[in-house]
Amino acid sequence: MFDGEFTHAGDLCTFEVLVTRFALRDQALKRMAELIHDLDLKDAKYGREEAAGLEHLIAGICMAHPEDEVRLERGSAVLDDLYELFRRKRG
Repeated sequence: MFDGEFTHAGDLCTFEVLVTRFALRDQALKRMAELIHDLDLKDAKYGREEAAGLEHLIAGICMAHPEDEVRLERGSAVLDDLYELFRRKRG
């Protein structure tokens, strides 16, 4: 967000900035940050294999639901479930 308190910094996306700024050590969040970086900056810095699938899923949510509230609800549920996968899966 332009002029937001948290935004991109250097080659980090906003999510990476938040994880770093709050010194979060959760490995699942670290993997989520890598995935979000690859989606947001489209530079394949981390080469997360999940990026293409998640990008399509988010696009599908946006196409199917014009209402912001529904998009947020459905997108949040997807990201919560993906976090749970990363939390349980090591590596």
